[in-house]
Amino acid sequence: WRLEALPAFAASGALHASGFPDRPPCWLPGYAAHDCGATFAVAGALAAVLVRARSGAGQTVEVSVQEAALNGMHPWSIPPADYARLYPMLPVSPPRNADGAYHVLGTADGYVRVLPGSPRQWRAFVALLGNPEALEGEHWGVPLFRLMNGDVVRAVAQEALAGRPRAEVLAEGRRLGVPITPVNTPEEFVAEEQTRVRGYFRRTGFPHLGDAPFAPAPFNFSRTPAVLERPAPAPDAASEGSFPPRAPGRPGGDGPQRPALAGLRVIDLGCGVAIPETGTLLAELGAEVIKIESRANIDFLRRVTVEPDAVDRSWTFNDASRGQLSVALDLRAPRGRELALALCAAADVVIENNRGDVVCKWGLDYEDVRRVRADVIYVASQGFGRGGPLGEASAYGPLNSAFAGVTWLWNHPDAPYPAGSALNHPDHIAAKLTAVAVLAALEHRRRTGEGQLIEMSQAEAAAYLLGEVYLEAPCTGRPAAQRGNAVLYACPHGVYPSAGEDRWVAIAVVGDEAWERFAGVLGWPLDPAFASLAGRLAARAELDRRVAEWTRARSVE
Repeated sequence: WRLEALPAFAASGALHASGFPDRPPCWLPGYAAHDCGATFAVAGALAAVLVRARSGAGQTVEVSVQEAALNGMHPWSIPPADYARLYPMLPVSPPRNADGAYHVLGTADGYVRVLPGSPRQWRAFVALLGNPEALEGEHWGVPLFRLMNGDVVRAVAQEALAGRPRAEVLAEGRRLGVPITPVNTPEEFVAEEQTRVRGYFRRTGFPHLGDAPFAPAPFNFSRTPAVLERPAPAPDAASEGSFPPRAPGRPGGDGPQRPALAGLRVIDLGCGVAIPETGTLLAELGAEVIKIESRANIDFLRRVTVEPDAVDRSWTFNDASRGQLSVALDLRAPRGRELALALCAAADVVIENNRGDVVCKWGLDYEDVRRVRADVIYVASQGFGRGGPLGEASAYGPLNSAFAGVTWLWNHPDAPYPAGSALNHPDHIAAKLTAVAVLAALEHRRRTGEGQLIEMSQAEAAAYLLGEVYLEAPCTGRPAAQRGNAVLYACPHGVYPSAGEDRWVAIAVVGDEAWERFAGVLGWPLDPAFASLAGRLAARAELDRRVAEWTRARSVE
């Protein structure tokens, strides 16, 4: 059956976890679920190309948009169900709690988002607030305690920051080492100095789009930079262009093949989600992935557990790094750095997402590794990307979304503040996009023998997945807007209550034919006033009310 964007997002579980508890769940505008499906489809296709080059065997790659969206948007809805047997106090599914532990806080002239993950960052955040007595005590150093008492943190922090200018709060927070970012509108993200210095947005150069900026792929290849050669064809245009014929490969057997990346070694120097989940996907494709960790500076995800010292029982860490091997090295010591470089010399791929110049201090940056492994594929994935005024700033997924304008968009227009979601978007899907870049670089290396550096900004990844938003304003004259679950191309289009507590159904009626079928299901006579999209949009409030009356009387099933 046809899967429109809103029901696809709902099917991932991400919708129910997004928004305020006293309002209908709020979707992420755009095509997030289908973007996840496309990302996994490309990853699967590239893996299949590598297998065909080795064996001559083609194959079918099947992708479920629902499963891809669960993996790319909300995979952490799954592990707590198992861990709840050990820790009954854990919620099986995250509540719809606005910004959750990733607080969006109002200042005198705008909003900021903060995410103090490590003990040092938490202490810096408390200092930014003026060391309030309400946040004193060792128990506040436990991440899960802060999560379960987020209402206290929010109230204290909001009182401390409400009267201060946003620029002052941002500057002081960054000086102290607090992971903090403005909650930008899309237009503000385009104008950010970091965005301009990195030269992220490019001009299409296509006459029918004028001089509109577009959001290109969020990674920079040192040897094979992406190029936009032609626009998408017009809806009524014949297929343009052609591909030269390719000689068929040698026939392959029908039996099972080795995994696509069998024999490949990856060194994971990352932490958190955005790089470890890249390693996990590569491991699932057959690579040997070795995660280098530190006992002195434990991955902050290992601390996300009920028991402060149970660093092997973190459901988030164990999910993000599944399938990987691990070795603990002290990279502050010469011997530890020597061993790490030796591992990199024996690897095909090295991936990292450390803050700023950390890998340079370790002697493990791209140029260091390339000296011992000339054909290495090296990924550097930072929150705001390398270079620019924020190139060395700490960032986590929710901060990258806020910086890119996604958090601001992800709201009902009457929401108390632009909370977006408590999901750590774009971490999960950015990790899979990075895996796509690695697979493309592996295919290039297979053909040419060349390795390369892949540099990525996770904030730019969040923008890339909403590329149409940045084209809309210059192309239509309509600025970006918070529309909740409403869109301009379909009506009814929303999330409606059903029988039961906090039960909802996502409905998207796209096109006049779909409207006629929908009205028939509800038993409504066809009203000529609603025969066209324009008529339905003009009566959106009335239609939403009537649809809600119908759904409220029935179960979701």
